[in-house]
Amino acid sequence: MNAAAWAGRYVERFGFALTPLEGKLPYRKAWNTDPKLIRDAAQARRHWRARPADNIGAVLEPSGLVSLDADYPDAARAVLAAEGIDLEALIATTPTIIGRAPRSRLEFKAPAVPLSKKAIAWPPRTKGEKPITVLELRAGRHQDVLPPSIHPDTRQPYTWRTPPREGFPPLPDALLALWQDFDAFKHRARNLCPWADPEPESIRPDRREWKPHTGPSVIRAFNEAHDAVAILEAHGYVRAGRKRWKSPHGHNMAGVVLLPNGRVYCHHTSDPLGDEKAHDAFDLFALFDHGGDTRAAVRAAAQALGLNKGRAAPGAAK
Repeated sequence: MNAAAWAGRYVERFGFALTPLEGKLPYRKAWNTDPKLIRDAAQARRHWRARPADNIGAVLEPSGLVSLDADYPDAARAVLAAEGIDLEALIATTPTIIGRAPRSRLEFKAPAVPLSKKAIAWPPRTKGEKPITVLELRAGRHQDVLPPSIHPDTRQPYTWRTPPREGFPPLPDALLALWQDFDAFKHRARNLCPWADPEPESIRPDRREWKPHTGPSVIRAFNEAHDAVAILEAHGYVRAGRKRWKSPHGHNMAGVVLLPNGRVYCHHTSDPLGDEKAHDAFDLFALFDHGGDTRAAVRAAAQALGLNKGRAAPGAAK
């Protein structure tokens, strides 16, 4: 089909609100306002018959769409995998557009809640370069380029890798959750960047309340005598950079990072450490050697440190 036939089909079959594009950009003034949108199939065919070189854009919100744009596929795949989302599985079941391969844009039916455009970016690899856009969560009155538009860089047509034969599926709950808690997601994704130091401000405070008491602090003494990294590596975590480790639990990305305060933090929710807390040496000792039983870990640490004569409660101040 030519551009005119595609444009008519997009409106007729899927109810899209279209705008003509020059390359990737709209050229009409007030292009995303209701009076300027092309929502009639006959009008769409007439426009692209008269201007076949125009690319076709769907304005997301009035078209009932949102999209996931994987601009940097390897990184996007890793960032989403850390959140329990399989990008390739989504592509296989979601209408997906290819503009400049291997980049992919997945189109979903918009949820009932309002969403706005968001982007995950990693810092430049070297000074003077631009930040790298890993992925975009696209919504609102922004445009998505549709096949058979011509990509301005490759001069090749956009294509449907996975065509929308049965329409567009709802946005998965897992993606909606990332969208709605985007600030936290953005920091977790930023801390997966292999060439950048982790951001400590992205780490949520440890929610445990340690009550001070008059006896010696077993936990403090343990932390002064032990190194979190040594305990981590003793339990199979493999160093993959100056401040990063790979988990022994089947993750390809180095999702464990060392923070400036000496604690470690894990981005993989399926990892035993992936509980949104930063962990010191005693935390690791309690988790790995005592199944998370803090009282048992305190007793064992007190015995190892020769502190049995003191009455240290498990809730001793650190």
